[in-house]
Amino acid sequence: MLIKVEPAGFFMYTVQMIFDVENPDAEDGTVRDYLADNELEPRYQSTGKYEGRQCEVMQFGGCYLGRHLQSVGQIQRRAVEVELLTAEVESHLTALAVELPAETVAALAADFHQESAFQANEAGELTAVLDREAVKEAALRLGGGGGR
Repeated sequence: MLIKVEPAGFFMYTVQMIFDVENPDAEDGTVRDYLADNELEPRYQSTGKYEGRQCEVMQFGGCYLGRHLQSVGQIQRRAVEVELLTAEVESHLTALAVELPAETVAALAADFHQESAFQANEAGELTAVLDREAVKEAALRLGGGGGR
């Protein structure tokens, strides 16, 4: 999901949530659930092409969403963090010649999901940084001692 915020007048802004219909992002379902749970209805809703992809667009008034934007942002950040941690764990497991089922990799990523696992790279982008030995020990604890 992509969020676009655009000025809509003096002290006003419009928020568009753009969902890729064919390739949903990990957080799309959680964001939709959050909107439904908080009874947040878009002012306008449509489907069509956006940057060459078939998308659903929900448009909201910025004041209407208010504090909910921060919650939606946290949902997005958590999904990105999970993706980064999963990739980092998989990278370490590959280097260690350890193959684990996807559920076990997800459990490892969840175990390492803490603030200290993240830092900004040279470009200022969020990255996950885990100690290979710590990943190895956690994998062994979860029963992933076998090599490929």
